Amino acid sequence: MTMYDRYFDEREEYTTEEVLRRAYALGVASVCGDPDDGAYERLKERSPDTYDRSIVELAYEEGRAEALELEATVGDDEEIWDRLVETTLDPGTTDGADLPAGLPDLLSREGTSGPAADLPEHLDLPSFLRR
Repeated sequence: MTMYDRYFDEREEYTTEEVLRRAYALGVASVCGDPDDGAYERLKERSPDTYDRSIVELAYEEGRAEALELEATVGDDEEIWDRLVETTLDPGTTDGADLPAGLPDLLSREGTSGPAADLPEHLDLPSFLRR
């Protein structure tokens, strides 16, 4: 049984947040030497369109990147899993005094990043459209 299977149960329907959490966890598990490629492929296949598949891929890559970063200082795969998945995705399991709550910043939909973040909130109309 993989780390992922121990932490997540298999269901037919997931919310968007659950899909992102699962993809992130699968990315972490892939670095910890416990990949579940079948689960990752199923998550991508359940995505309704290309955009959603790319978001799943981003969550997976974010999990991999954070696990690789932590792997440089922590050698134990179980500790990496605990810190990134069990503590970050489920902060209620620890006191959480120095840990961020919820999904990593890249995965939260509250903050906008990329080109859309640089757009002003209000765009002026061109002069020929004003009366």
